[in-house]
Amino acid sequence: MRKYFAGVTQFLSWPFTFLVFYIFFNLKINGRENLQKLKPPFIIISNHISFYDSFVFRLILDPFTTKLPLRFMGVRKFDRFYLNILAQLGIVDIVYALFGVFVVEPGKGMDKNLEEARRIIKSGGNVVIYPEGSIVNGGKIDEFKLGAAVLARETSAPVLPISLRLGKKKFFNTEFVINIGESIKINNNIPPIEITNDFLERILYLYQLS
Repeated sequence: MRKYFAGVTQFLSWPFTFLVFYIFFNLKINGRENLQKLKPPFIIISNHISFYDSFVFRLILDPFTTKLPLRFMGVRKFDRFYLNILAQLGIVDIVYALFGVFVVEPGKGMDKNLEEARRIIKSGGNVVIYPEGSIVNGGKIDEFKLGAAVLARETSAPVLPISLRLGKKKFFNTEFVINIGESIKINNNIPPIEITNDFLERILYLYQLS
């Protein structure tokens, strides 16, 4: 039920998302064809620059795409004070419920935290993971955690790397560059740490493109 509800919510959010992002940002999306030719189920990995990252993914997809919903892996405890306040007020849970976000919790262990992601992929759904594990801005990308690599090895789902970068500000909007790389087919014989390092290198490469 959550899958279909999230699909409807994400589908209907396109006009509002389009309006907001194209007013406040000079949005540049490169490599969209790499996503268009990818068939579900798949995993998207991306660096994480702000709380609004997840909404811009709706614009990466076509308005009438059949790839919805994208199921985002999220947390309930944040590095930023204002996000923790929103979580305490229940607003984060409402947004998560509306858009089909599933939560992982520190201390539960990777195997337990990946259960929902495995289920989504096995049922033909698509998962979005921020391997840094938290919002990182200031023009840098932190080390990646192993979860995305382990999930890709276990499910054999292709992985699509996407970089997000804020650029120059001009008047009331800011340049927002999104670079979509080619999908990655995982070799299950390669250890997760090596796959994770490869993910990071690919995102860093995309991040530096214009």
